[in-house]
Amino acid sequence: MSLLIVTAAASPLFGDFLVVVSVTAADGVPVKGLKVANFKIYEMASLNHAFANNRPVSKVTEAPDGFYIVQLKPNKVQPTLPAGHYVLGVIVAQGKSNKGQTVTTGDMV
Repeated sequence: MSLLIVTAAASPLFGDFLVVVSVTAADGVPVKGLKVANFKIYEMASLNHAFANNRPVSKVTEAPDGFYIVQLKPNKVQPTLPAGHYVLGVIVAQGKSNKGQTVTTGDMV
């Protein structure tokens, strides 16, 4: 198993979050070519919940190498997130053995 180094930032966008993710191999080389299936995003906590709410990914755009803009599918139960502080879990997997994860926060205003 190889370690992927994952960092992320969440930015509000039209009542939801856009997640910007950096993925590098353990040697610092940018990991290129990741797609929707490589990312899992979870809302971990906010002002009114504390459980892992899976947020399916709708689109991933890479630019520059190793940096990904991750767009989430609308949440049918709560299409527009209320104002507040959110904690998101980000999991990245490449193949069966390359994995990494991180936690990021974002403020919905």
